[in-house]
Amino acid sequence: MGKSGFVAIVGRPNSGKSTLLNTILGSNLSIVTYKAQTTRERVLGILTERQGQIVFVDTPGIHRADKGGLNEYMVREAQGALEGTSVIWYIVDPHSELIHERAVLELLPRESSQKIFLLMNKLDTIRGVEARNHAKEVSDAVIEEAKSLGIEITRKFSISALEKKGLGDLVHETWQLLEEGPLYYEDPDQLSDRPTRFFVSEMIREQLLLKLGDEVPYSCAVEIQKYDEKAKPLRIEAVIYVERESQKGIVIGKGAQKIKEIGQEARAKIEDFLGHKIFLGLQVKMLKDWTKDEEAMKRMGYDPKRKSR
Repeated sequence: MGKSGFVAIVGRPNSGKSTLLNTILGSNLSIVTYKAQTTRERVLGILTERQGQIVFVDTPGIHRADKGGLNEYMVREAQGALEGTSVIWYIVDPHSELIHERAVLELLPRESSQKIFLLMNKLDTIRGVEARNHAKEVSDAVIEEAKSLGIEITRKFSISALEKKGLGDLVHETWQLLEEGPLYYEDPDQLSDRPTRFFVSEMIREQLLLKLGDEVPYSCAVEIQKYDEKAKPLRIEAVIYVERESQKGIVIGKGAQKIKEIGQEARAKIEDFLGHKIFLGLQVKMLKDWTKDEEAMKRMGYDPKRKSR
């Protein structure tokens, strides 16, 4: 029997959580864009090695959310991910400020047996004395604030998830803290607990974030309505839901050019992920104010009453 345990990856929006998980696993499980709040749900990533198995929990970015709706759901997803974990990787952007990090610190466990690693990410973006001094000030302030709240930071790491720097030591130290236990997932090649359809819908949503402006993508949800593996090539039909009628035109674009671009890029990513050709059909429909409606959120896969893992 080897070691096993759960590791939660938490932090503010756009701190690099999904990039870190993808780099550790060597697979693009979680979508990554330059926009904040890209991740909406907890995603499990499974690392099975000779020593045993680590189940990583990638989470939505922690921020101060208005009560109700999709934003509160995302924060609750992140909070629920902390339950039952052996180690917490708390990622901080070196350009952040303590005032912004307090939203994360408020959710971290106090006087707990869980070990917390503070990861100063994005080393590749720290250039010059001023930037280095600011990064040190942020990490020192976060550690001091945590201490005042009864939160013990076990160790600090400086890493670059994008350039794969400092990750060997981080993973090694994590293995050291895990206890003997069984594999949670028997197949050593399994990388996640999510079905393929989930990743397909996320790859479509990724293109919405990349191809559209700042507001519209956050009002979009993707529903896979058909996934026909018997068809040659595999046939996938999806609906992109928006909240307002005016947003449909933005997603479709003049002469349907925007939806065509989204479909082409998404299809390429999905084909690379699946390893074979597919047919991808996209439609755009309105589901009025779905991000504020519990039943509509549930239909889109974001169940506000879903219990934690």
